[in-house]
Amino acid sequence: MRISHTELETCLGNPPNWYVAVRTASSHGYKMGYERALRLTIFHYHKTSAAEARQYLDKMVKKHNFKNAARVTEIENGLESYIHWVESESLKVADTRIKITLPVGFLELRGEVGRVDVTAAGYRAVLLSQPPLDWQRQLRMPLIQAAIGAMYGRPPDKIAVGFQELDGSNLETVVYGRRQISAAEQRFRLLGETVRQLSKPRHKV
Repeated sequence: MRISHTELETCLGNPPNWYVAVRTASSHGYKMGYERALRLTIFHYHKTSAAEARQYLDKMVKKHNFKNAARVTEIENGLESYIHWVESESLKVADTRIKITLPVGFLELRGEVGRVDVTAAGYRAVLLSQPPLDWQRQLRMPLIQAAIGAMYGRPPDKIAVGFQELDGSNLETVVYGRRQISAAEQRFRLLGETVRQLSKPRHKV
């Protein structure tokens, strides 16, 4: 059974509630908001150029009829700040919008990683959003590290994982050791067993 890395902490906190929510949820796609527009523009920037990214964002604002002038200015400034950071760092990007897959027992971790960078130590997988306060303790992080390592054919300890704000600020990363990754996979496997039991049909007596 597939589970997005963004849902993993919710599932850990209450597997039955998560399972019911997944079974009853209907897919309506993603609503286009200011933050999502900026994130998509950043991906477009890495595939094209700064000039084309600016044009792309302008088209997004008009297409989706964004009316909050302050928020529009905020994401425009965010894009400029992000571009400045990339250029000042001479950033080497391996890929963007990476779809991860990590099957461990009954559950298969899925989801998107915003950007993977090439660094002197190996690779750096970055989730482009404001980091949760306890992100380093979240189960998904060492699992993402393992997934990216497998995808790029590198030992997991050569992969850093972390978060970065959409304006290019506050890049925070960590590298989990092999024991930490192994422990995370075991915990994920046990969670899968719990979910598997929930998925079994219950017969009325």
